[in-house]
Amino acid sequence: MKLLKNVYEYRDWMIKDFLHLDDTFPSVFEPDEIEIDILRQAPKEFPCLVQLVEDESGNYPQFFQFIYRSQVEEWARLFGIVR
Repeated sequence: MKLLKNVYEYRDWMIKDFLHLDDTFPSVFEPDEIEIDILRQAPKEFPCLVQLVEDESGNYPQFFQFIYRSQVEEWARLFGIVR
């Protein structure tokens, strides 16, 4: 799980942590293909938390789950942290 404060942190997380792209091992995908995938999977708003939800075997990420401020606020109310 990672806190993404803005679009720049999201892009950095996608490129470095999720796609593992760097200068050492170039991508087999074209830059346009990477950009399309980054935009397609982007969260609706920032800040947010992102976690990878894996398939049943636990081998491959199935999809991203974004948790937004409204959900965190609801949890805080349920836990009695805020009223």
